Amino acid sequence: MANSSINLVGLDFSDIKNNLKDYLKRSDSPFRDYNYEGSNISAFLDLLAYNTYLNNFYLNMVASEMFLDTANLRDSIVSHAKELNYIPQSFKSAIARVGFTITPSTALGSIVVPKGTTFTSRIGSNNFTFSIADNITVNANTADGKFYVTTNIYEGAYTSDSFVYSSNSDIKYVLSNQTIDLSSLTVSVISSTGATPVEYRQANSYLGLTPTSNVFFLQAATNDQYEILFGDNISGRMPLAGSVIVARYRACNGELPNGSAVFNIDGPIQNQANITPISTIFAASGGAVSESLTSIKRNATRHYQNQERAVTATDYENLLQQNFPEIQAISAYGGEELNPPQFGKVFIAVDVVNADGTPEITKQKFVNYLTPKCPLSIEPIVVDPEFLYCTVNSSVKYNVGITSLKPTDMETIVKSAISRFNTTYLNRFKNTLKYSKLLYAIDSSNPSVISNDTNVTPYKEIIPILNTPNNYRVDFGISINGTNKLADGHLSSEQHGVLSSEFVYRSLTCRLEDDGDGNIYIFSSTSETHRRILLAGSVDYNTGVIDLNNFNVSSFFGSALRIYITPIEKDIVSLKNTILTIRDSDILVEMISARE
Repeated sequence: MANSSINLVGLDFSDIKNNLKDYLKRSDSPFRDYNYEGSNISAFLDLLAYNTYLNNFYLNMVASEMFLDTANLRDSIVSHAKELNYIPQSFKSAIARVGFTITPSTALGSIVVPKGTTFTSRIGSNNFTFSIADNITVNANTADGKFYVTTNIYEGAYTSDSFVYSSNSDIKYVLSNQTIDLSSLTVSVISSTGATPVEYRQANSYLGLTPTSNVFFLQAATNDQYEILFGDNISGRMPLAGSVIVARYRACNGELPNGSAVFNIDGPIQNQANITPISTIFAASGGAVSESLTSIKRNATRHYQNQERAVTATDYENLLQQNFPEIQAISAYGGEELNPPQFGKVFIAVDVVNADGTPEITKQKFVNYLTPKCPLSIEPIVVDPEFLYCTVNSSVKYNVGITSLKPTDMETIVKSAISRFNTTYLNRFKNTLKYSKLLYAIDSSNPSVISNDTNVTPYKEIIPILNTPNNYRVDFGISINGTNKLADGHLSSEQHGVLSSEFVYRSLTCRLEDDGDGNIYIFSSTSETHRRILLAGSVDYNTGVIDLNNFNVSSFFGSALRIYITPIEKDIVSLKNTILTIRDSDILVEMISARE
């Protein structure tokens, strides 16, 4: 029988069937004269091709699941992350800070607010339970004998799992709840002799462990769960066979309770029922669901790189992102990069989900986590991000001959395209608004769009203290076009390097403007001719830094005073601690119809 070449490249169903036909049509085959389309053998070829195609797909999927980059199944991704000693982030309880007063029925020196004291809150139709994480001992106020309590409360209900320890290594101790907040996990071991329970702490490495260290280890298990492991009497103490293991933790609702701001306490505290209404110091924030597959793939390799220590700026970013899923944008930089420099400090700008800025309680949580991982001479400081906003004013020409959409519909489509551009390319630290990509996003928003003429104007916001002279520095970090010299009495239509929104000064409606020589003036904006009132500060056109000296306003319009600039470059670049973004309210679109 003569050899016949087989095409191994074609893996589609039709290619596989044609390969089988070609093989059967070879000159020495008894099936060479068959009518393969009209005979029953065609059905058998379909069956063979279908089976081969399924095997191809199956083997391809199996091969993909063997590597972290290409795996799609969560259990496969978690298994690969486990090899890198990475534990995927669990659910996170939302945290609020509240205060209340207990008035005792009889004089007491102190009172203990027990761990697990519960509070309820409601968002929409959903009720959520918050609780205190640890016992709090409060001394009576010497003046009135009352107890003033301020504490953090965590969303979620406490629950526990119990296991009987066995020397059989095949037995696994898997926590039953998928919505566990791992930060709340405590493990105690009660030996078979009935001794006092021994608390075991979680260990993240083998460094410093002895055969008598009471520690447990944690790793991811299948089905979004977590598994507890113990030492081997070399690195960590192994519980005695028959010991009871009690794992207690908080099961929470992730991000759903974020924003809870009104709380009611459930029942009395140590029989003291006279409790004032709860005052909310910080609304609930920080709640999050378990880590996404994309995030696990990203963080697992970086976790292996930084080895649980913070040395480089990237280490700080990776460590916080791995352990706090509420972080949506982060940027770390050394204090030596500031002007003036601050040596021995690392600054971390953090933007968290569903929060205006970063609450102080959350900042302290980040600092407490980083401090043991930093070099002794380095102090981590968490700061609020700055925002660089951009207005987008676009005139868009479109062909009415190829679309039946109304101008208002086209306007909505273009605005949505700009908003998607912001989500895809901006809204994070150290980013660049590529002007050409923005134009392309507008042109590609609909086949009927012919062209667009778009202007992008960056601005920052300050909130001046009213009726009080203060100095303000606004750092854009980009070069400003100050080539146009503006004399006193110039027209409002002339191009400014710096121009602000309106505010009230000495009962006049005014703005700020530059003069092209590095000076910032207050001028009256009530006429087309700009008449200057007062020198207010200076601008460095090269660095984009604006200094306002003894700036004093009576009021301003809107939620903040905006300072706009005309940049030299079309591409807008943000600083290391600045998030560049386009608000939907700053997108202005004019549709111009044409027929081509």
